[in-house]
Amino acid sequence: MVSEMDSFVRIVEDDDNLTLSANTSLSDFLENERGNKQLPLEVAIPLTLVNVLIFVSGLVGNISVCVVITRHPALHTATNYYLFNLAISDLTLLIFGLPNDVTLYWHQYPWILGESFCKIRALISEMATYVSVLTIVAFSTERYLAICYPLYLHTMSGFQRALWIIACLWIVALISAIPFSIYSTVDYLTYPPDSDNILEESAFCAMMSQPKNLPLAELSFTLFFLIPMCIIGVQYTRMALKISKQTRMIGKSLNGSVHRGSGRRNQSHRSVIRMLCTYITNTIRNTVPFFAVAVVICFFLCWAPFHAQRLLFIYGQDFSFYYELNSWMFYVTGILYYFSSTLNPILYNVMSNRYRSAFKEILCGLKTNHVLLRSSTFRETRRLSHTGNRLDVIKKSRKSLIRDTIIDEAVDDPTNKISLPHNSSCNAIPSEFGTV
Repeated sequence: MVSEMDSFVRIVEDDDNLTLSANTSLSDFLENERGNKQLPLEVAIPLTLVNVLIFVSGLVGNISVCVVITRHPALHTATNYYLFNLAISDLTLLIFGLPNDVTLYWHQYPWILGESFCKIRALISEMATYVSVLTIVAFSTERYLAICYPLYLHTMSGFQRALWIIACLWIVALISAIPFSIYSTVDYLTYPPDSDNILEESAFCAMMSQPKNLPLAELSFTLFFLIPMCIIGVQYTRMALKISKQTRMIGKSLNGSVHRGSGRRNQSHRSVIRMLCTYITNTIRNTVPFFAVAVVICFFLCWAPFHAQRLLFIYGQDFSFYYELNSWMFYVTGILYYFSSTLNPILYNVMSNRYRSAFKEILCGLKTNHVLLRSSTFRETRRLSHTGNRLDVIKKSRKSLIRDTIIDEAVDDPTNKISLPHNSSCNAIPSEFGTV
């Protein structure tokens, strides 16, 4: 559902065409008022192919997320509950929204599915959109608390809390989407104009106008784009700064640990520690900024055009360039709007080493590094088996609690043949940021 308020003006490119003569035929009247029944083939075919690709990849990606998280016990965490919910909302959006929009490329009108389905489609598509946005915010907040306020998250952690939050997200989204469903309707033209003769061939399902006392587009833009954009932007910025600070602490701890002990064996062990800690630090510094920037940019690019087109419909119809700009935005927003549902499983799951390992084991039947899959949250003390030796990560104090998790990339590196001594000391930071 690209926009429930843009109606037929998405296709009509010149308001001069709306001037009717006394002897205008029925077909000319419909074309003048509703636009062409279908887009030109040179436009409709590429758009259809792109949307089919988005639909298939989105289904495969999100269904895979649901299957892997459901079937692998190591992924039964509060954080992954949010990702599971995000996959469900994205699937809902793809199934109930994208096929209808692709149909509009080939058949703008008449709408043949009735008034009830018109309202249901508007409700489900709008609700799924809001759930996706709110879930991203909740998921980002979970990561933000895990990294910046680990003790606070520890006091409020648990699956039950995550389930309650997810339920609240759906309730808020449902309530927010109801007005769009109420004001969405099947609109009919009369022919001849100003007569009482309803033209069935002109049936069009859309939200033809915005209620005067309820600025739906403005509220949707503010509550489900502007505020979430600011929240995740601030959160990921603070997370990046926090992790940057922790990497400097790793370096200081390393300088203190590698100078202790003597002898050839200890020198070898110190070299190993330095190599491992340098690898971890460099991995974090390279991965974290990329992931933080990717989340914010993808959120903006996928949702900004959608809300911009809605606001353009309300405030931009008096501009001379309105029809040309609106027609162009119709194509762009349709692709980006649904592309977000395909991008989410890639951005939040495929980039995780833990998820990729579980995916290979569940769907491909491949043996994976169970050290990675058994690794728990940042609150737990863990003993990691690695080529016959152990690296004991022990919680030392509340100040160092955030650094008690070994980053997934270092543990899962298949080329890493380093043997770690029993008494090694290397502090790391949580993997919640880049690897769930």
